[in-house]
Amino acid sequence: MKRFSHFWGFLVLCVGGLFALYSGTRPYLSPATAAPLTTYATTITVDSSRDVSTSLSERCDTHTPCTLRRAIVQARLLAPAERPVLIQFSIPITDVGYVPALQLWELEINSTADPAVFRTMEGGQITIDGSTQPNGRLSGPKIVLVGPSTGNKNGLIVGVNATGTHDGNVVRGLGFQNFKDYITVNSNNNLLENNWFGLTSDGTAVYLRANNPEDGSGSSGIAFTSGNTGNIVQHNVFLGFDGVAAAVRGNGNIFRENWVGTNASGLVPAKQTDPSLLCTTVDWLGGGGLSLDGPDHLIENNVMAGLRQEIFISSSQPDAIWVQSTCDNCTIQNNQIGLDEGGNEIGVCGIGFDLTNTEGVQVLDNVFAETYHSALFLNGATYDANTLRGNLIRRSTPWLVPEDSPKADDAILRFTGLPDPLELFNPAAVTLIEGTAVQGTAGENSPCPNCVVELFLDDTDSINEALQSLAVVTAGADGTWTAVLPAPLTSGQGIRTTSTTAQFNTISNISAGTTVGLSRLYVSGYEIYLPLVVK
Repeated sequence: MKRFSHFWGFLVLCVGGLFALYSGTRPYLSPATAAPLTTYATTITVDSSRDVSTSLSERCDTHTPCTLRRAIVQARLLAPAERPVLIQFSIPITDVGYVPALQLWELEINSTADPAVFRTMEGGQITIDGSTQPNGRLSGPKIVLVGPSTGNKNGLIVGVNATGTHDGNVVRGLGFQNFKDYITVNSNNNLLENNWFGLTSDGTAVYLRANNPEDGSGSSGIAFTSGNTGNIVQHNVFLGFDGVAAAVRGNGNIFRENWVGTNASGLVPAKQTDPSLLCTTVDWLGGGGLSLDGPDHLIENNVMAGLRQEIFISSSQPDAIWVQSTCDNCTIQNNQIGLDEGGNEIGVCGIGFDLTNTEGVQVLDNVFAETYHSALFLNGATYDANTLRGNLIRRSTPWLVPEDSPKADDAILRFTGLPDPLELFNPAAVTLIEGTAVQGTAGENSPCPNCVVELFLDDTDSINEALQSLAVVTAGADGTWTAVLPAPLTSGQGIRTTSTTAQFNTISNISAGTTVGLSRLYVSGYEIYLPLVVK
């Protein structure tokens, strides 16, 4: 992919600013900034890493030492007047679980007969805060929970399915290794922050269950159950899952400022660069991405890079985000897909965002780099009213043609399962580029009154991309429009467009707010119908 001056320099500045923003909101914050001021009615102090008993009833106020298991049993039995409750840590460095080289404590958790190793955090307003541990490192969780045996047991269960009575829990500052589902959430208004899921204790690589790549680090880092709302997942790191890093279910939950598929520095240090080795069994094992089930979720400011699972070659690699048909009115914005925290174009081994049969989803200002398959995959008979705005898409090699697929991959792929009028609708056409002035009309045979037209910069390397958003304008009732570029195009630069409908039935039976695109490439004095150039 050829690079150039003017606009590309402007893009670098913009993306550099974005990276600076991420560097200021690292997924692991120091204890001084991580924990909000809270007054607790009860404080329970874990003072041992030894999981000395798997009893379902032993408590820290009745038995010693105080283990995490006993602390959870005690906390769940407290009366409402004894909440909120803080489970804090004060384990001596002489404890058997202390790792001097890393300045942390590993708590090896014993197995139980139940699917999960701990009792459920019931009653609400329970905080487990690993950052309260005195001494120890400041660059990652000081308390690391290590699941038993081959990692087939679940970890923490936050709340139960009871409206308004088991909410408001916090899990902060913990590392998790060798579990199946690391945290299961089935209540409302919980906060999960500053945790590591599936990383080695030093944060450099994936912690594999049973030491087999196909097992991954676990089935999921965080799994919501249906019907929950108001949960916040932020500043966490997820790596190596053979399922999804997070299964976001319910409605109105927030997943923001997390790193998915990277090490604890937000980087992918062992990514293959040989094209023949990309996404093969010797490539970085970043694991799965996100799945979104249910309406009104907010997914923002996350970094997702290096995603890959150890699966049969004929299987599909995971989407960075699978937006399920139930995810009505979700917002997915300001995420970096295929770019790690250092700005390296790492890619992901599947699709960027899969929007199949979705409705009313806002996909805004995301950056996609080197997605192995399409950056945005649009499909399904009920696909409707999904708005795509400000999304940048970069790729250095031609889009693939998957075996047995009726269409090649693309930056924005409108697949064959869409209603024909939507699949075949043409985005806005450019009729004049003169200096910074651009004029255009609706696309060929695609009237688009009052549509919103977005102009994107691309180069002329035959690869469909959206390198920079140049302008967003509104067409007139006749579909014509004008725009002003921030600078004139240079040699090797062109414009692509997208169009977003302003009313129902602009596209037959399709609602307002539906975006189509990208268009073919337009350059000054030419219209390029790849692979032919017509003057």
